Amino acid sequence: MTEPDFTCAICERNICMRWNTRGRERQIAPICTYCENWYSEGVGKPSAGSFMDRRMVTRGIALTVALHDMAARQQWEPRHVAA
Repeated sequence: MTEPDFTCAICERNICMRWNTRGRERQIAPICTYCENWYSEGVGKPSAGSFMDRRMVTRGIALTVALHDMAARQQWEPRHVAA
């Protein structure tokens, strides 16, 4: 039985779970693996704990960085974008 498809909370793409693997690299809602890796890149990753514990912390970091980027963009655009 496959998990239901979901929309990524960051990039808003529809993620098809039909071919999702069951291993440790599987897609986990609500963030796609691409956004999970992209937004946590360059941030110190945890080194202790089980793999899934470290991955969940990394996913939290990715959500936090994405929210920070969106807030910064909303503050920057009105001042610097010419209409």
